[in-house]
Formats: sequence, structure tokens, C-alpha cells
Amino acid sequence: MRKDLIKSIVTAFISCVLLSISAAAEEEDKLPKDLDLHGSDCIWIRTIRDYTALSNDSLLIHASGKRSYFVRLSMPGFGLKSSFQLATRSRDDNLCPYGGDAIIFDRFAGGEARIQSISRLSPEQVEMLLIRYGKKEPVDQPDPAPPEVKGAEVEELG
Repeated sequence: MRKDLIKSIVTAFISCVLLSISAAAEEEDKLPKDLDLHGSDCIWIRTIRDYTALSNDSLLIHASGKRSYFVRLSMPGFGLKSSFQLATRSRDDNLCPYGGDAIIFDRFAGGEARIQSISRLSPEQVEMLLIRYGKKEPVDQPDPAPPEVKGAEVEELG
């Protein structure tokens, strides 16, 4: 009986690990190839103007001056996507992926997650992320015209 319990616990643990690896791989597919996933940029907290939650562990932070940053959290915050405001915890005026800085998304339930990385984005990368995460509809582009193919001429016999 005890062996069955241990076997069940090990099986459940392995399943959870495989599921989290699968989810991480799916998340990586949504990101632009030129995005630095280990970014160590910092954001002046006083310049933060808005944010867009992309998933439970990533968000876009929009700062003044049309600057945007891709922020990855060290662990999923399940209340992040439904939160309507964020707070920050930092040791100084900068929000950085080191020094224990964190995003607080639910003060009452203890929703807090440390920052894993921050990467500054170009406007094109912001657009691509919003489309890939379903926050914005892609601009419809007309299908390209089919290329003309030179083929055999048809000769009528009369």
C-alpha cells in the first residue's frame, strides 16, 4: 500500500514537471526571435504609465516617452491577467530583474512575483507581441498575386 502511494506521488510530480515544460515551450513560441529573454534592463518606476498582462507570467510595461518593456516573472501570478492595477516593490527608484524587485498584482491575497527579466522593446516587437498573445488583431494584408508561370503554348489543329 505504501509503495502504491509513493508511486502515485512520483507519477504526479513527474506529470507536473512535464506539464510546466510543455507550457514554457508553448510560451517561447509566442515570442519574437530577436527578443532578449534574459534582459537586464531597468525601468524608472515614476515613468510607468500603463501595462498589458500577456499571460500569467509575462506583461508589457509602457513607460513615458513611448518606451515599452517585456517583463517576465519568476513564477506565474494567477491573478495577474484579471488584476486592474499593479504595484511595485523595489529597493530604489528603479524596477530591475535583480535585487529582489517584484510586481504586486493583488495586495489582499498576497499576489506578488519577483521579476526574472526585463527587455526594452522596439515598436515592431510590441506590435508582434500584442498580436501573438491575442491582445490585438493583425492587420489584414492582401494575398500576394500568384506568380505567372510560363507554360506550353496550346496550338489549335484545324
